[in-house]
Amino acid sequence: MFDWQTIAVALIIIGAFVYVLRRGLKRLRSFRAAGAARASGATGCGSCGDSVEREQATKSAPLLVQISTRRTAPRERRR
Repeated sequence: MFDWQTIAVALIIIGAFVYVLRRGLKRLRSFRAAGAARASGATGCGSCGDSVEREQATKSAPLLVQISTRRTAPRERRR
């Protein structure tokens, strides 16, 4: 009734289940750790978080690459 193919399929399914379970638990733990890190800095006064958010909102990211439709020099054609 049980041949080697059935056993191989069962092992593959069990391995896939263990893999998905480990990834899911890791993901859930990361949510819990991120929530604890955010909550640990709170003092309860309510003003610190607002000032930090406003400060971050006013800062702009540095411009690394500017994309434009103009070309400064034509490309050279290879022969």
